[in-house]
Amino acid sequence: MASVDFDPFDAKWFDDPYPAYQVMRREAPVYRRESASPRVWPHYWMLSRAADVNAALLDWRTFSSARGTLVDTDVSLIPPNMFHMDPPRHDELRALLARVLTPARVAALEPSVREAAAALARELRAKQRFDVASEFAQLIPTLTMCALMDLPRAERERFLAWNLATLAGADFTSPAALKAYAEMEEYWRGVVAERRRHPGGDLISQILHSEVRGQALSDAEIAGFCSLLHDAAQNTTMNMIANSAIALARHPAQRRLLAARPALFASAVDELLRFVSPVQGLARATTRAVEIAGVTIPAGDQVLLLYGSANHDETVFENAEALDFERPSRFHWALGHGIHTCLGAAVARLEVRVALQVLLGELGEFDVDEAGIVRNQLVPTRGIARAPLFVGASRSSR
Repeated sequence: MASVDFDPFDAKWFDDPYPAYQVMRREAPVYRRESASPRVWPHYWMLSRAADVNAALLDWRTFSSARGTLVDTDVSLIPPNMFHMDPPRHDELRALLARVLTPARVAALEPSVREAAAALARELRAKQRFDVASEFAQLIPTLTMCALMDLPRAERERFLAWNLATLAGADFTSPAALKAYAEMEEYWRGVVAERRRHPGGDLISQILHSEVRGQALSDAEIAGFCSLLHDAAQNTTMNMIANSAIALARHPAQRRLLAARPALFASAVDELLRFVSPVQGLARATTRAVEIAGVTIPAGDQVLLLYGSANHDETVFENAEALDFERPSRFHWALGHGIHTCLGAAVARLEVRVALQVLLGELGEFDVDEAGIVRNQLVPTRGIARAPLFVGASRSSR
């Protein structure tokens, strides 16, 4: 039994879960949590050690995604997508998306991402004080998604509202979430029908003309792709950008190092991914009884893999609680591992890198109003609802 009572849905842990993770790794690396108001599972388990998280991610036959990756959630209520699939169908759909989400397509996004970020940052610099979450971080991934899928920018507020309704709370099948899913499904089916009539060079049109085992995808499957890209492309990245801005404000020495040595940006993005861990944890369901650290998890139980804890595991990362842009290793679990490694990792890295480059270039020195930070979630995503920044102000170097 651990000396900490950790509930990833209790707001008291949203600001700083890492001390709890450390205790769990040391005292209860296989941690059982009773569900307060169970919807599917009466309890679930948490794995906190990096070695155990890594092993589970590599063993999809034992740790299955087919019953969903969100804690205590009835995945049958959510539009089907490969996020909640195992091989072989997962691999077939993933390969299809990989064929159209090419390095060239990703690289071609940079000018539009940079232009959008720069326009936003110039407006914010003039204000001197702004909310980096709602006025910057939430907008960039939405605009990027519009460019990638050839969607009207005028719809971006609608897209963001759907994303927040489905992924920003504690109940991913709440009435508001289900309403948003239904509206999205209707919207995506309309888009798919329109692209069948008038195909272009966008990602949706490319998917439309792809086949799996010689068969074209159904409109429902293509709409599922759109829903996946809509949710995954926005939620993780917008919270990553906001959390990274907070981290840079809190660590002015590392921020100045990055400004002075822009060649560090690639490694800095990976270190921020490790340090922030925008996806703190995703779930799997066991297909057989499995013993870990002397504890047996029965078949059919849900297991939350704590990426955030793995990324701060002191047995893997020296001085794990420090933000260090010169850290020699760029490996981490922020984007998953194994067959479900984030397929949009290249897009996410591009967006985060460009957003931070623009933010540093336009603002220079800045600080965060700690009392004004509002977090709305820890799992699956380290959600930021509000994060006020001051332009020009800066705490002393650490």
